[in-house]
Amino acid sequence: MFIRQLFDPESSTYTYLVADRAAGVAALIDPVAEQVERDLRLIAELDLRLTHVLDVDLAPGRHPAHHLHGA
Repeated sequence: MFIRQLFDPESSTYTYLVADRAAGVAALIDPVAEQVERDLRLIAELDLRLTHVLDVDLAPGRHPAHHLHGA
């Protein structure tokens, strides 16, 4: 299991890359649209294949449209 925490200072959002390096697969949790190139570059550098993207950083009572991420 591999976990890397990434931070976007503009939105104050943490993104997490979670991977199974032996299987070569990865998931991104709470990606930020403006950081897609950074995230994909890291995934490629680690020789991983992105299989899942999860957007779980929604505050209670907040509509998903107001929470703009890269998912």
